[in-house]
Amino acid sequence: MSIKILGGFARGQLLAVPKGDAIRPTSVMLRRRIYDFFQDLDEHIFVDLCSGSGAMGFEAWSRGASRVYLNEVSKHILKTLEENRESLLLKNHHKKTGEIKISNVSAEKFIRQFKNEYLTFSDEQKKQTVIFLDPPYSLKNIYFDVVKELVASEEEKPWYFGQLWIESDPKKGIPHKTWEEYNLMPTKLFLQGENYIYVTFFHQI
Repeated sequence: MSIKILGGFARGQLLAVPKGDAIRPTSVMLRRRIYDFFQDLDEHIFVDLCSGSGAMGFEAWSRGASRVYLNEVSKHILKTLEENRESLLLKNHHKKTGEIKISNVSAEKFIRQFKNEYLTFSDEQKKQTVIFLDPPYSLKNIYFDVVKELVASEEEKPWYFGQLWIESDPKKGIPHKTWEEYNLMPTKLFLQGENYIYVTFFHQI
């Protein structure tokens, strides 16, 4: 099984998807909806916390992201992710492309490690960072653990000032209204059937 990159310089190029139901790639229609809105990600930094095949991260890379972090906790799926990266880099070596970094830790551990690197970014890089959170819908603790790492408590100084994209659905996962309880106001909401991607911006105070 394979899926295609929808836009950018790698448009139409194929990504392998592991066999079986180990992953659930973002649907083509939902991916198209959000990337029709965010067509140009030139110089953005894109973080895909639960990458699977890497479709969302590679799409951002194809649309100009200067750096893409792909994190996948499953070592079995990681092999396909690495093969997809090597295939794309080989096919597009003659073009101006961004860096693609792959890691193999839990989403919660990745975001704690990423914080240290993020704090070294310029103010512009901080604002142009996108974190995409899309674990298996039923693993609700991953959503909440990552969001709690990003949302500063009253005793803490805010550290994240980019965008957060959350994919889920209200039946298997978490209703999108839940995120307002964390003071994550929707900048944009993309819907496809039961699935949604909830986009919120963190603003520097």
